Amino acid sequence: MRRLSWLFCPLFLISLFWPIQSIAASDSELFSEQGYRIANYRRPLPEEAPAGKRIGTEALADLINQSDPVLLDVLAITLRPESAQFGLSWLPASPRQHLPGSIWLPNVGYGYLEPCMQAWFERTLHRLTGGDRDRAIVFYCVTDCWMSWNVVKRASELGYRKLYWYPEGSDGWAAAGLPLVAAEPQPLPGMTAGQQDTLFDCPATDLKAALERSDETEKQGLLLFFETHHCPFCQRMRAGVLADPGLIAEYRRNFVALALDMEGDQPLTDFDGTVTSAREVAQRLGVVRSPTMLFLNNQGEEEYRYSGLIVDPRRFRSLADYVSGGHQQNIGFKTYYKQQQD
Repeated sequence: MRRLSWLFCPLFLISLFWPIQSIAASDSELFSEQGYRIANYRRPLPEEAPAGKRIGTEALADLINQSDPVLLDVLAITLRPESAQFGLSWLPASPRQHLPGSIWLPNVGYGYLEPCMQAWFERTLHRLTGGDRDRAIVFYCVTDCWMSWNVVKRASELGYRKLYWYPEGSDGWAAAGLPLVAAEPQPLPGMTAGQQDTLFDCPATDLKAALERSDETEKQGLLLFFETHHCPFCQRMRAGVLADPGLIAEYRRNFVALALDMEGDQPLTDFDGTVTSAREVAQRLGVVRSPTMLFLNNQGEEEYRYSGLIVDPRRFRSLADYVSGGHQQNIGFKTYYKQQQD
């Protein structure tokens, strides 16, 4: 019996510590190395703000009455991708109601921001505060939304000092019997009404960050679409297969897609962090015609390239299946596509 008791003790201790280790491992997957929440955004929140002060509904009402804080709603919504003229558009799933006097900046609370979204956030904060880093700013979303927590941290790292985190969000405000008003998201640069949507959700400015984003979000790599502004085949694809909602969703499940003007000289951060241009990247990678679609894995290595016009949605879908399934290692695309159609 004594031997059994000695055996039981270690097993009991293991049973206590094993769940803790498992929980710790799972928690580590929820945050980036920089400390931003990167998954499961609608979960219970911590008590402490990452910077500044946590504020409740009554205290926030007093703050609004006594001063003039910048109220920023950061609820995320769908960003419809670029148009043929490099436009963007928001696609709210339902009407949004938020605190009176608020500015709605969607999607700035994700754990990772594309460089263009980060730049938009920085410029907008500077404009709304008049460049005053001591201006009071209140960030909120809805109840149990980590996006507002992320944005407080992000604003603090930009040097803003008088920050308030309102975790109850618009839900808590309404529950207190306080009024909400209809909200409209702030437009991103280049948003133009009525334009057709395409695959690419941000102008390409940072290949290294895009590759890191692909790895963080467990995608298979990058799709680089090399084009020129005077290429009729590129324009035809943007208006056709690149604007197909079903194809957009399928490609985004597996790839981070970026469009590069292979004649462009605008600054572009390369995979190694150096500053280059899309023209130089195209030359280095041996891209000589447009359109060319270059698929890279999360190590930045080329998996497959396809040059030329694709107008048939079935062919474009097969190309995604071909690369994401690793079939390029065993069979040519023409043969693969023919087998899929038979």
